[in-house]
Amino acid sequence: MPSRPVVLDTNILLVPFQFKIDILRELDFLVDVNHHFVVSSRTVKELEAIGKAIGKNGMAGRLALKMLNANTDRIKIIESDMEVDDWIVEFAKANRAIVCTNDSNLRRRLKSAKVKVAAMKSKSRVAFV
Repeated sequence: MPSRPVVLDTNILLVPFQFKIDILRELDFLVDVNHHFVVSSRTVKELEAIGKAIGKNGMAGRLALKMLNANTDRIKIIESDMEVDDWIVEFAKANRAIVCTNDSNLRRRLKSAKVKVAAMKSKSRVAFV
C-alpha cells in the first residue's frame, strides 16, 4: 500500500523547541495509515532564515533544521519555487496529503479544499482539526 504524505509547515517544525514535543512521534501516533513526511524546499529556506536570528526564534529554527537533517530517512524535501502556503495547498490536493500546520489562514484554505489538517491542540498534543 502506498505511503500517504504528511506535509510539515514551517511553524509546526518550530514546535519541538517551543513546547518540548517530539512532533514526528506525535504525528506517528495520530496518523493511523502508512505515511511519510514531506517539506517544501522553501520551508527549509524559511527555517534557515529564522535560524540566523538571535534568541528563542533563532534557536527554534536551528533545532528544526537539525531535526530535518537527523531524519532524512523519514522526511523528504521537495524542490519548489512556489510560496510555501500555495505549495502546501497544491501538493496536498494533488497527493491526498495530510497537512500539519498551526497557521489559521492556511488551515482555512486547506479545509475549503477538503484537505485533512492536523495542528497543535494544546501545548502538549497534536490532533486533527
